[in-house]
Amino acid sequence: MGSTGLRIVAELSVDDLAQLPGLLSRNGSRPPIVVAAGGDGTVGSVANAVISTPAVMAILPLGTSNDFARSLNIPLRVENAVRLISNGRVSRVDAGRLRRDGQPSRHFVHAAAAGLNVQFAKFATRADLRQRLGKLTYAIAAALALKERPVFRARVEYEGQAEPVELVHLAVINAPVFGGFLDLKIPGATPDDGALHVIMVEHLPMRRLLRSAFYPALGVHRSIRGFRTMQVSRLTVQPTDPIDVTLDGEIAGPVSGTFDVVRGGLQVITPASFKDDRR
Repeated sequence: MGSTGLRIVAELSVDDLAQLPGLLSRNGSRPPIVVAAGGDGTVGSVANAVISTPAVMAILPLGTSNDFARSLNIPLRVENAVRLISNGRVSRVDAGRLRRDGQPSRHFVHAAAAGLNVQFAKFATRADLRQRLGKLTYAIAAALALKERPVFRARVEYEGQAEPVELVHLAVINAPVFGGFLDLKIPGATPDDGALHVIMVEHLPMRRLLRSAFYPALGVHRSIRGFRTMQVSRLTVQPTDPIDVTLDGEIAGPVSGTFDVVRGGLQVITPASFKDDRR
């Protein structure tokens, strides 16, 4: 960082982010830069601490997928991402928010998900699997999640409508790029469009499930029975039985609650190639 003219005044682990508001308050009138060094989970955790504050977030994409960084065109080479901190520009982007009764709101930068993604996270974070499988952990975890794919029932409300659903997967997406190095993208979605992009998948045969997952990313708008996509400003989910949700890939308690958008709530350093619609 020193070669860029930036000075590091404090380093915190993700577990110590509760100390961040105190550090920010001592920075005076100059907006501080908070660097999130990690993957989507780390970036989401930092975003929760800085959202709707004067702080500007920068990203060093050190994770496996780095989907939020990819959505903002942030360089994946660390040295280039470091240079961007000093010569990039500040853009305002959206964050997703989950509001639950009696609990503080939780924010996410990339996506919230229930069903398959939670199963994947449970397998992928098992210490015994990671130790045995190493770099193959994510691939094996995905295969195990697809094999089990338990069904959950819920009532969903959106845009004045309400309906019961039976799903194996629900995704509420804020940033459009997913799939890591595959660089897949939801057509027409941007990190500052003020919308949530929702995917609901019913219990499908494996072959159709895999096919349906790639169609939207490839720009194929063919109707697929059991696979729905929609764009909403708000979505309420009330499951029949308690189920967990992941926020930016991290298990974050029950999914029951309301998802909405904090428009322009995050200030992030981006390259000029990222088009900020709010400029």
